[in-house]
Amino acid sequence: MEIMPLASGRRGPEAVSNYTIVITEKGGKPRSDAFDQNEITIGRVQGNDIVLPKGNISKRHSFVNGKRISSPQVLKDSDKIYIGDFTLQLEVKAGDKPANPVPSAVSVVEPKITNGHQEKEGDLFDEDEAVPGSAANASLDEEDEPVIPSLPLPRVLTPAPAAPPQALAQASAQAPGKKPLAVDEIPVAPSGQAAKVKQWQPVPVKKSPASVRASVGELQIELPPLVAMQTRGAIFLAVSKLLAPDGGMPPDDDATQEKVRLAADKLLQAAPKKLQGADIAGWPMQIGREVCGLGPLTELLEDNAVVEIFINGPHQILVRRAPDSSAIDIPLTPVPSFFSSDEAVALVVRRIMHAAGIKFDAEHPIAEARMSDGTRVNAVHHAAAVRGPLVTLSRSSTRNASLEELVGEDVLSKNMANFLALCVRSRRNIAVCGGPGSGTGTVLSALAACIPGDERVVVVEQVACLKLPQPHVVTLEPRPLRGGPSATNMRDLVSNAVRMRPNRVVVHEVNGAEALELSMAMAGRQDGTLFTTYASTARDCLDRLETMIRMAGLDVQDKVVREQIASSVNVVVSLTRFADGSSRVTQIAEVTGVEVDHVTT
Repeated sequence: MEIMPLASGRRGPEAVSNYTIVITEKGGKPRSDAFDQNEITIGRVQGNDIVLPKGNISKRHSFVNGKRISSPQVLKDSDKIYIGDFTLQLEVKAGDKPANPVPSAVSVVEPKITNGHQEKEGDLFDEDEAVPGSAANASLDEEDEPVIPSLPLPRVLTPAPAAPPQALAQASAQAPGKKPLAVDEIPVAPSGQAAKVKQWQPVPVKKSPASVRASVGELQIELPPLVAMQTRGAIFLAVSKLLAPDGGMPPDDDATQEKVRLAADKLLQAAPKKLQGADIAGWPMQIGREVCGLGPLTELLEDNAVVEIFINGPHQILVRRAPDSSAIDIPLTPVPSFFSSDEAVALVVRRIMHAAGIKFDAEHPIAEARMSDGTRVNAVHHAAAVRGPLVTLSRSSTRNASLEELVGEDVLSKNMANFLALCVRSRRNIAVCGGPGSGTGTVLSALAACIPGDERVVVVEQVACLKLPQPHVVTLEPRPLRGGPSATNMRDLVSNAVRMRPNRVVVHEVNGAEALELSMAMAGRQDGTLFTTYASTARDCLDRLETMIRMAGLDVQDKVVREQIASSVNVVVSLTRFADGSSRVTQIAEVTGVEVDHVTT
């Protein structure tokens, strides 16, 4: 709220320079604060000129002489402002009073930002609309009335600033069929009584549409009005807390979903004003899926054409659809569905991660797992993401492609394919490198498909996604302890893979100290090993291997490390992803030895 003292109905140089606000709290003694600025603000948070530290300080609890403040209005000296438990009265010193009495304009303005949340007009559900009781002790029986708790959700409010007389004259000039009103014709309240004039109106402002848009470039979907979205988020949180007051995950069964649907339907019917402009026909079922299942992800994961899903906050879901995961330059398309809130996304991700034995919350904000169908999930909690939780789901990006198929897709030439197939059959150790999304996994799968079918192959992956055609293939994958550190890591698995008496070892995504165990195995005559890592060129790949070996913490000379790399890696295949989305093999290098301070190729 703001108060703007005016002199002769004007702001600016003629404004009152000294005045006092007398503040009286209910049951307390009055106090006086003197001001000399043209505008002061009142609120319950620090940063306002007058701080009234009570929870009922809001637009809804503000009155002038018993009448609720709904727009800017003129005050006279005898008027009193009632805000919650406080009474405010404007007093101007006798020496500072002009010939005409000094009116003041009082209005409610846009809330201030404190502690990362907006100071809002009031709770999402007014006190007089809420049902008394504790959400933690309530039940979801059909005959009970669920409780909607008050939630500190951010709100976007349209401010109602006081309009100066010049703005009024301009507004009246724009009204059709009416004579423009001169500035000096605007009446001022005479001493001792209120002016009987029409209430001041701000200059008309074109309001934004009721619906908001979620967009990324050309991608746009229509969302319900903001107030309706906030109401749905509050209802989701209320229902989920009723089912799991300790923060656990509600069971995923038909009976529980029906209870959630009935409760959500009751709560939606109890707030019709806040849901105006929104089609809520399917909301109870959608909220039930979010509380007990995977929400909008259920249908997307059942669609085999969807190869990637991107959740950018609760109100934006984008997908890539293609006949198979090898399609190049797949366009992003928006999904006409959304989550109720950040908490709804977090609950769905927690359910996915729980099945994989991984904890996901504000203390563990980054998680990655593999679903039972092989879908790879990477999630960032909204505690670490600016615009809400971020989730990336991708189907297995590695397919059972042969080198001939990759030649047909111009990933590599026919001569390259023949040479690499010869290297695999002659048991050369091959490193495949490239940037993220360049297709290193697909090329690795094509090379591994050249391994004879009578050989035992042990595969080690960060997240299992390789599907090799040989009959004797075993796969190892790091598995974390539930809510704790990893029980096994890539280094342990690579070291153990060598002890499993394999004919071949295939390692997908070497990114740490496991490079030491892998290089030692290859140098120790574990021939025919295939692995991938992130690097842009063959030179970068060898340098990165040296760095990762040093991550193991061994104190060895640089020359020894480079000699180990030169004796273990035979061929480096480098892929490049181009601007048009295509990926191609741009370099095949043979490691020849060590000269001074680098490995030669």
